[in-house]
Amino acid sequence: MSLVQIILIGVVATMLITLIKSYQPTFALILLIVTSLFLFYFILIPLGEIIDLIRTLFNRFRLDTIYLETVFQVIGIAYLTELGSQLTNDAGLNSIASKIELVGKISILFVSIPVLTAIIETIIHLIPY
Repeated sequence: MSLVQIILIGVVATMLITLIKSYQPTFALILLIVTSLFLFYFILIPLGEIIDLIRTLFNRFRLDTIYLETVFQVIGIAYLTELGSQLTNDAGLNSIASKIELVGKISILFVSIPVLTAIIETIIHLIPY
């Protein structure tokens, strides 16, 4: 599907949601969620190609894949957190959206612990005693 078609889907869905929201707010919310997930699906296709390219580069230069997997996990957590937060904001539940963002940030910190540990160990080995 081309970029123009994806943008048109988003614009048409926005107009429909705006028209329906005052009469059927529940249906408008469902349409919002379905449209968001549909548009998010089209992000996954190019994202898969980018991941394959990065994996190829890591394998070519024989880099440790633990860092690559950590980067992929952080990117995935960030995208999913952003999607959940925006959907919750659109539903008018800003306090829950902020909690989703907090959980995402803590999850990113937790996933990145191996990389942080490796950086600290490298710095300690570089400092002379």
